[in-house]
Amino acid sequence: MRTKLFSAIAATTLVVSVSACGGGGCGDQGEVADMLMDAASEGGLELDEDCVNDTAAKLSDDDAKKIVDAGPDGDPELSPEAEALADEIFNCVDAGAFVDTILAEFEGDDSVDTDCLREELEGLTSPDEIQDKMFDVMIDCMN
Repeated sequence: MRTKLFSAIAATTLVVSVSACGGGGCGDQGEVADMLMDAASEGGLELDEDCVNDTAAKLSDDDAKKIVDAGPDGDPELSPEAEALADEIFNCVDAGAFVDTILAEFEGDDSVDTDCLREELEGLTSPDEIQDKMFDVMIDCMN
């Protein structure tokens, strides 16, 4: 009975400490992940939370601290490795939500057929693919 009680207390303590660390884990990397999720949400973008957490966890302690210290509107001086992770974060954007965001920019613009854009971009699985195809698609979908 005592062993079960200690196991239950240990499990509860673990859950409380993990949940107190934020979505991205403990430390500055977790704060960076939370900042990214919040910024994306405010911008109307949907991010894959697991992808963001995994990518933020790759940040060095130094780079993560610089990002946290700079805050969401800051522009910290980061290592080349951290700069490369920014591209990985971009691919955490949900492709469908990214297309929706692009189409919202053309709302009320009669020069672009947004149904055509949606049809042409549908099925692409990453923001990189969408960006790569966007120029050709825009030309094809002009009214």
